[in-house]
Amino acid sequence: MMKKRCMALTLAAVMAFSVTAFGASNPAQNGKWESAYGSGTVSAYKKMYSIYARSVLIGYTTFTVPKEAQGKNLYLAMVDTEQWKEKGTSEYFKGEVEEWEDFQAKQIYEKDQQNVFKVPLTEDSITLEVTYLDERGEERLGKGVSLVALGGDAYENNLFADQKDQLFVEDLIYLYLSPDLKHEVEEVPCTIDVTIGADTMQLNGKSYPLDAPVYINDAGYTMLPMRALIENLPEEVQKKVLWDGQSKTASILCGMTTYRLTAGEKEAQRNGDKVILNTPLEIKDGRVFLPLRDMVMFWDSGKINWDASTKTVHISADMVHILE
Repeated sequence: MMKKRCMALTLAAVMAFSVTAFGASNPAQNGKWESAYGSGTVSAYKKMYSIYARSVLIGYTTFTVPKEAQGKNLYLAMVDTEQWKEKGTSEYFKGEVEEWEDFQAKQIYEKDQQNVFKVPLTEDSITLEVTYLDERGEERLGKGVSLVALGGDAYENNLFADQKDQLFVEDLIYLYLSPDLKHEVEEVPCTIDVTIGADTMQLNGKSYPLDAPVYINDAGYTMLPMRALIENLPEEVQKKVLWDGQSKTASILCGMTTYRLTAGEKEAQRNGDKVILNTPLEIKDGRVFLPLRDMVMFWDSGKINWDASTKTVHISADMVHILE
């Protein structure tokens, strides 16, 4: 049975992390873009925000521009990540774009009637502050706001005149729900059983496949594939995994809580506060594995038991679901 409880005002949990992005001719997401005027790179400082927090939703992105591309223009728009990836199109969201230099605003770029921003490429490195100002209603719950570079020769002196529109920074800002005084939450019971060496996991009695088997690391801790654990949580639970392959950092939304873990580092973050893990996140055979005991102990009422006879870990926890 799900248990309801009222929540006091909760401030937005903010998680910031570096990510790479990609251009149309670089689907490997290695942080490079290519045009007829040379290759450049793009990196972003992304954030997770509650859609009910009274805060400004801002992400930062930095472009390195080859000499050949300087003098051209970049045309940027903010889109719904899911719609863009599924349909290749989306409405353009309202916002603001400013160029920053030495931690100070240098230039404000005006948007046109379609909310497209024209950014002249005048330096070898350009840092932009991108602010999302569109609606934050229920329809935005669980959505990412991505930055798209527009292609085509309809735009004056466009860097990507001979290319299609392309996703430049995925989920520059990710929106999730945080309860306020008017909201209630319910606790969703969750039980997980994983067996060492198995290629499946049991969640609330249902079997889910794993893309890599569970194992015990050299320190004696159970390691479970990251996406399998988070993405297979009950549908009612808010969840999201963002992985930065460059810094080897995982940013995770689970219920109302955000986590930041980096491979090989015991220091992590929970809702922006520092926590120390017993064992760090690990990468094995190209897969990212979470330290199961540490993650479960972070959850409200999380419990974990070990059955040595079957080499099975049994987990129980109450996950939070926010009611409308």
